Amino acid sequence: MKTARALIFNACVIVLPPVVAVASSLSNPPTEVTIFHPSIPSTKVQQHGNCWTRSIAASRSGAWRCMRKNMIYDPCFEVSGWTQQVICGANPVEHKSGFPLILTRPLPSRPQDNTLPRPWLLELADGSVCEAATGTMAVIEGNPVLYPCNSPPHNEAKGSKLYCGLLERLHPARVWRADKVCFGVEPSENGPPFQLHKRETVVIRRAWE
Repeated sequence: MKTARALIFNACVIVLPPVVAVASSLSNPPTEVTIFHPSIPSTKVQQHGNCWTRSIAASRSGAWRCMRKNMIYDPCFEVSGWTQQVICGANPVEHKSGFPLILTRPLPSRPQDNTLPRPWLLELADGSVCEAATGTMAVIEGNPVLYPCNSPPHNEAKGSKLYCGLLERLHPARVWRADKVCFGVEPSENGPPFQLHKRETVVIRRAWE
């Protein structure tokens, strides 16, 4: 009898943690994932430029990296029925419709790509917005900060500013999660320029691909 009771007790210890984890996950609504298709802006201002490669921010068909004068826009999106224009500067979180970019040369050919779409814009449960980096990235403990967040830098007790962002690896599921880091920029000859101050797992409320 003593052996049987011990087995039952041990089984309960093994089973309980997953049940608690599931209950915690269900407390958050499912992450809303949207394939972004911009509407045609009503502006009559004409902007001219060209797109020379696929988008770095949005790894999906119909998204491009484009230039107008000396300004780079990424992502710019194709619109069904338009062959000589794309939409640049659109942002669904900020309710920006963007502007049409009239192409001065045809879009590049589309090589076959079987990679899954990757979000370019993320809204966290706390309201922060994180957008895919398209230039130089901070590296924290060997991991690139792929999604800098719009939370303004804030001062620590020592007076240094902290910046926040999401690491490269996302965790898609019913409720998406990501690893968020906050770090300071402290140039040093003997160490890394980015110093980790905080790391946590956060919930993603909405994602746009």
